[in-house]
Amino acid sequence: MALDARASTVVSLERRDPSPQDGKRRSTEISFSSAFPIDTTAQVRDLLHRHSGDRPAQEVSFRQLVPWLKVGERATHYLHPYPAKLLPHIAHFFLATEELCSRDGLVLDPFGGSGTVAVETCLSGRPAAYVDSNPLARLIAEVKLRPLRTTEVAGRVAQLKERFSRSRASTPPPVVNIDKWFSETGITRLTRLKSAINRDEQDDIQRLFLATFSAVVRKVSRSDPRLSVPVSVAVSEEEQNKKDSIWERFEEQLAANLKRVEELSTLLPRAPRLTVAGSDARHFMSDGLSHIKPGSVELIITSPPYAGAQKYIRASSLCLGWLGMAGVGELRPLEKMTIGREHLSSQDRSSILQTSIPAADAAISRIREKNATRAAICAIYLQEMQLAVQQMHLALKRGGHVVLIIGNNEVCGEPFLSSDYLTEYFVRFGFEIRAKLVDEIKSRGLMTKRNKTASVITREWVLIFRKK
Repeated sequence: MALDARASTVVSLERRDPSPQDGKRRSTEISFSSAFPIDTTAQVRDLLHRHSGDRPAQEVSFRQLVPWLKVGERATHYLHPYPAKLLPHIAHFFLATEELCSRDGLVLDPFGGSGTVAVETCLSGRPAAYVDSNPLARLIAEVKLRPLRTTEVAGRVAQLKERFSRSRASTPPPVVNIDKWFSETGITRLTRLKSAINRDEQDDIQRLFLATFSAVVRKVSRSDPRLSVPVSVAVSEEEQNKKDSIWERFEEQLAANLKRVEELSTLLPRAPRLTVAGSDARHFMSDGLSHIKPGSVELIITSPPYAGAQKYIRASSLCLGWLGMAGVGELRPLEKMTIGREHLSSQDRSSILQTSIPAADAAISRIREKNATRAAICAIYLQEMQLAVQQMHLALKRGGHVVLIIGNNEVCGEPFLSSDYLTEYFVRFGFEIRAKLVDEIKSRGLMTKRNKTASVITREWVLIFRKK
């Protein structure tokens, strides 16, 4: 039976109460939007029940747990490329129930990235709060949650094309190594298009234009599209001519993005509610600028960076430069706001840093014997993640939950068990562990192997904590 895209559907599932004293079955009806057609309460309770006590981690596949959610296009998830994107199925699974968060409870992602958790949260009808240090990520996340119609945008596109054709702008922004990544023709046309967008009205449509322009920047560059960080590849003359057709590439990307934002409109059960709570996961509750109150968050779903595993700022460098967010000389200061960064000061590299976790300090000591810089990266990563855990504790209500997605890897041949070390911090701040799950990574999103210093992360740990 066909359903109206905005209509609610009622799903009746039998759910087993996980209490050992009461194995009775009962049927419960919960109303969901069309974006969340199945209630996952039974599965969530089953996972939590099977973990009761200090049991080993459970192997799961979130793709199989959420088979109705296909891998690929869904709403605005693919509006713009971004490194190490979270699998939407994970967020969806924990949001398709009221077991961890009430129907109108606030959901926070303090490492928000390009907004995967925020989008799924708003599709569930709940309000979302978001933190990320990368201004490009913040732009993408906000654009992803601005539903628009093609009819609203069409007139503005025609005006933009006219301004582009008339533009004589000739000074590009200070993009790092711009001549390496773009042809002379490409630079000229990108400069004219960016100027035309800058002159547009500053509203949701202009932000859509900016995000679309940013996605085009990476596509028309001479960087390998298979890798997150810019790595140059040879480009044939025919391919270069296609890349230099900037307006045509922009129109193609905009058409695809408009389909995505229109689908978002059909799936949202209500107007999206997104709060940008800050730009630094280490201080967002204590810097006096947060837009969320202490103890107001019911559920945190987040996938923090891993130690030295993803170069988020470098991966975004071309887009950041063309958008005027961070050009030559401005990338390194922005990177300093990123947990897990690779570039450290000489003082940080030479310091003997302690994490207060004996197992982590022992691993870092072994790494230091092989590579002092890698050891410092790991130590500073854990120190800063401790600050982030403290901020999550402040934001979360009593009895609230954290779903933490994290990977373990090797550094200089030594196991670095981030899941264990971060669990220790959560326990110290008054959380209890409710479940440990392990899911296989089936994409290139966490390809982090580098020469003799790191390994490929092939599995993710999904840890569920409750604030006591």
